[in-house]
Amino acid sequence: MIKVISGWSGPGGSTVAFNNLVNLFNSRGRNACYYTASKWDGVTCKWDSHQNLKFNRDDVLIYHFMKFAKRPPVHKLILSCHETQVFPIKNQKDLIYDDVHFVSQFQKDWQDVDGQVIPNLFKKYAPRPNKFKVSCAGVLGSIDSNKRTHRSISRALDDGHTDVRVYGGLTDLGYFNAEVLPLLGDKVSYRGVASDMQAVYNTLTDVYHSPELETFNLIKPECDYAEVNYHGDEGNDTQAEYWDDDKVYEAWKKLLTYGRGV
Repeated sequence: MIKVISGWSGPGGSTVAFNNLVNLFNSRGRNACYYTASKWDGVTCKWDSHQNLKFNRDDVLIYHFMKFAKRPPVHKLILSCHETQVFPIKNQKDLIYDDVHFVSQFQKDWQDVDGQVIPNLFKKYAPRPNKFKVSCAGVLGSIDSNKRTHRSISRALDDGHTDVRVYGGLTDLGYFNAEVLPLLGDKVSYRGVASDMQAVYNTLTDVYHSPELETFNLIKPECDYAEVNYHGDEGNDTQAEYWDDDKVYEAWKKLLTYGRGV
């Protein structure tokens, strides 16, 4: 069985990525389950609480954003790293793994650790059904200092947008109160965490994205498929690759089977 456990259970890029990956495994006939401390509403894959996680020697365990005091008794142990500064594995000598998975070459180079780059899956949203006469800008993603939500809002306002909608989880409440809340008003609204991103993209003409340091940009390919104008921020493009589902699955299949643990 393929078991995926993460130390992060809130909304965010890694949660979306693991949800999509577990769904892919199960759609290809592999028995996979996602384990976290709590279940975010956006999780649609097979899920269970990490308290119910039990190890078998035939399991492949993919773990993220956490540590083990000793090696779990599994067939293969893969550390899936989706971060840079918030989880710098190159400085952690006590991590236990057989292989490391990265989501982009930029991230692998930054971490300076051997591993396999397999890009995240992303949703292929349908194009907007209508071409709006009035523009509507979106700011999507976790709300924290790294994502620089305030900068995206300001860029949208500077471009003349009068309807700016902010969607995302409050991963840093202090940042939200200090930098984002003062910008809310007649032109800018906070819409919370969206449960239906297709419906969100259907209402937007433009999306602004201004992270300080990105490892894999899910927003850009989503905008491309939804035919929504994407406004990135120069200097933080990871030049990540975007693969189709078949190529992602084949790469993971090799990583899951290559080498042995216990």
